[in-house]
Amino acid sequence: MLKKILMIAGILIVGITIFSLLNKPLEADTIVANKENQKPSISKEEDEEISTMKLVTEKIYEKYDTLKFVVGTSSKKELRIQVQGDKNDFDSIKNDIELIAKDVINSSPIKEFKVIVEWVDIPAVKGNIKIENKNKELSLLTHTLMVGLKQFDVIGDIGTEYQKNITIQTSLKGNGEKAQKSALEIEEKVNQLLTSKELSSVSKIESYKIRILNTDGKAIN
Repeated sequence: MLKKILMIAGILIVGITIFSLLNKPLEADTIVANKENQKPSISKEEDEEISTMKLVTEKIYEKYDTLKFVVGTSSKKELRIQVQGDKNDFDSIKNDIELIAKDVINSSPIKEFKVIVEWVDIPAVKGNIKIENKNKELSLLTHTLMVGLKQFDVIGDIGTEYQKNITIQTSLKGNGEKAQKSALEIEEKVNQLLTSKELSSVSKIESYKIRILNTDGKAIN
């Protein structure tokens, strides 16, 4: 089976840096949380779209828990699922993944979207080799955060802004001692992931600032 770095477990990428793993970029908007003390700006339509992508990801992950893939939407009303790994393995599960996605979106606000499942070939990156394409870096960064933060059930959307911010929306309430303690634990885990072997190829990894937001959209770390 294909090797692991999957995104999810009740979390979704939002910072949708919805991106492509190929050199044919996915045409999607980037959603990044606003400045401190402001609520993230996400419309109802975007929120519904994000929720649907999250559900698609969860359903695929339920069946293929070691699969490495990206779920994104494009301005062409496409739901794209890009899968990395062995081509033969991909060919054997492509149709099933498409059926899973279609089953989810058929009862969603994006039911008119076309489902595209495609294989991407990304060579393994070793040592300090840098990935020049920022979309690839954001993809790797976001996937690693999603997998690494699965243990925290308060995690909501994760936004990444290239070489600037990592913004994590949570269900933590207020700014009390308990919320701050949880935020600190999340921040410590993110710092561990940023210095992990999995992200050694990401350029200027030290430039990312971590912001943990409560339910009011306020930074609590």
